[in-house]
Amino acid sequence: MSSWIPNIHIPGILKRSHSDAVMLTSRPSIQQKASLDLDCIPEVEGESEVLLLDEIKYLSGSLPPRILGADWRLVYSTSSKGFSLGNVYRSFQGKTGPTLVSIQDTAGAAFGALISEPIKMDEHFYGTGESFLFSVRPNRKIYKWTGENQLFVQGTSQSLIIGAGEGHFGLFIDSNLYKGRTQACATYGNEPLRTGEDFLIKTFECWTFR
Repeated sequence: MSSWIPNIHIPGILKRSHSDAVMLTSRPSIQQKASLDLDCIPEVEGESEVLLLDEIKYLSGSLPPRILGADWRLVYSTSSKGFSLGNVYRSFQGKTGPTLVSIQDTAGAAFGALISEPIKMDEHFYGTGESFLFSVRPNRKIYKWTGENQLFVQGTSQSLIIGAGEGHFGLFIDSNLYKGRTQACATYGNEPLRTGEDFLIKTFECWTFR
């Protein structure tokens, strides 16, 4: 692994049964999804530099039931608040509810993650099976929790990690919101979210829901 990624301690992997996964990741009913598809696009407070309107609609249909159909609110953007993971943590102090991270790299790919709670600093992994990884450009795909482990999200002063297992990270972002890496990982059973594992960040955004 490249030297720019610091050594990260991964705790023992705890597996969940399929029944546990179903309980923690209850999905919206067919009726709910159909309703959202027909009713359309949520209210969006703030302008995304990463996601197109149809991509927002696509992601909205896969949100956890408790925020399905909720309005989107832009909380953090590198264009207005700078390239600093510390600034991201500060922006989420006092916030509640899930967070959606959207990233555009310098090659034009767009991808990210839904985190089941606000982004925070914590040396331990946190979150629930509501979390998922996604890509929207050039390919659209959502990767839900597999139940293999509970390595959902970890935030430190050095990095933000979403999904892990056997030394691989679903999504790794450095403290300067500059370099990143995406790999196949056990948590989400994902493929790399872009072509090639390593990337440079052009824009980093965080959204909340209400």
